[in-house]
Amino acid sequence: MSYETRTHSIDAFAETMTGSATGVQGVRQRTPRFEGWNLAPLAGVPVVGLMFTDRFNTIADTWNDSAGILSDVLHKDAGRVTLSAHHYRQAELASRTK
Repeated sequence: MSYETRTHSIDAFAETMTGSATGVQGVRQRTPRFEGWNLAPLAGVPVVGLMFTDRFNTIADTWNDSAGILSDVLHKDAGRVTLSAHHYRQAELASRTK
């Protein structure tokens, strides 16, 4: 098995990581949150219902923060994985020229 075959697999894995990061970022942007404009359907709901919206918003904020961290890590690590494939290619070129 040549380095090129291995680096192709490594590059494919890095692309998968980048795609996952993009997907997580998309879900992060679509995380619902109860704001003033979308509380209208809850008009007339007792205070207990408003406590639910606060809890829901806390969970949404936690998910938003966590998804941001996960997306950043996936993007950064995908770059590192791609760089490792580049190093393998450089090593193969160097071994051929000797």
